[in-house]
Amino acid sequence: MKHPDKNIMRELIHDQWTKHSIYAAVVDEAGQIIAKGRTTIGQDNDPTAHAEVNAIREACRRLGVSQFPDGCWLYSTFEPCPLCASAALWAGMDGIVYANNPDHRGKEENWSFLSCEEVLRAGSYIHQTRLVKDFLLEEIKDYFR
Repeated sequence: MKHPDKNIMRELIHDQWTKHSIYAAVVDEAGQIIAKGRTTIGQDNDPTAHAEVNAIREACRRLGVSQFPDGCWLYSTFEPCPLCASAALWAGMDGIVYANNPDHRGKEENWSFLSCEEVLRAGSYIHQTRLVKDFLLEEIKDYFR
């Protein structure tokens, strides 16, 4: 599987535009979505219920693993925060692809004090996780306006 995949990201972007939540997915090496997640912080009363963490949790449950096999990637409609980037490292993701970034957060406050890239670099001794930033940015950058 060659990443990033436009169809996967477009599906997540469509979900965000129509269902009004940040979306993420765990994708296997064959390009199949193992699990999707959306942000459910308010509904779950759980500050860790970010889209990426929810997708990772569900994919781990479905596969019966706590560490992903080679070839798994995390896709997100927004740049993963330090919590989510760390979760991807600990889960053994081969890569992360995200669409939107904090420069296009509209009136939303900047909730990320470290970039995804910084977290992945600092945690590279745990796992080497590749990063593709701003993938299909033009299709989602106006969401928070």
